[in-house]
Amino acid sequence: MSWPEVEEIKKQTDVAIIPVGSTEQHGLHLPLKTDAFIAYELAKLAAQKVPVVVTPPIFYGESSHHLDFPGTISINSSTLVSLIKDVAKSLVRHGFKKIIILNAHGGNTHILQTAANEIHQETQAFVALVDWWTIASDEVMKIKTSPIWHACELETSIMLALDLSSVDLSKAVKQIPSALSKFIKYDFAAGEPRARVAWPNVKKVSGSGVIGDPTKASIEKGEKIVNKVVERLVTLITELLAK
Repeated sequence: MSWPEVEEIKKQTDVAIIPVGSTEQHGLHLPLKTDAFIAYELAKLAAQKVPVVVTPPIFYGESSHHLDFPGTISINSSTLVSLIKDVAKSLVRHGFKKIIILNAHGGNTHILQTAANEIHQETQAFVALVDWWTIASDEVMKIKTSPIWHACELETSIMLALDLSSVDLSKAVKQIPSALSKFIKYDFAAGEPRARVAWPNVKKVSGSGVIGDPTKASIEKGEKIVNKVVERLVTLITELLAK
């Protein structure tokens, strides 16, 4: 997209999506790009259905808990906050007053919330933070048959649906660590009472890097999640455009 094309699309929309992921290990069967790739692909699919600008993806996140695995690249929380704020402020300067931060890495969520709050306070832009597993939480609960955490059943299913050639299911292994308490859940979709804990050093709880059961993944499951996330994103953008 050239700058005149951006100038032209501004006549149709004031909404922009910033896809955010990570570069980190995803077990033996998924590539390092998984989180950033998912966020970017979901954003582009939404942009095919409704006028919205999609920025290049942010490929780095707070991944210190994966650093014992080769290939992982992590940035400090403050670096991520500054990076997202700078991107968003550039968008706001060019007339995009409604920003969607589309996140695909659990380790980023609370950091991105801080960034979203500061962007709003400093620019008065509307900022929404969307984790794919949250905006499609009802569909996740229908589909999942195992804990959803990292390189798991649903993350693997989404990659099968979006980039089949990058997934090697022959190397997928189930690994679900035992928890120290019944209130500690290795499952983002667990509905029971729970306590939040610091991100564990993944290598110490999972030698493969997997937390979940990717052997239960399928293209069909991935397509259902992808379709639901894109549908919800399109609805969100459409409602924002109407305001």
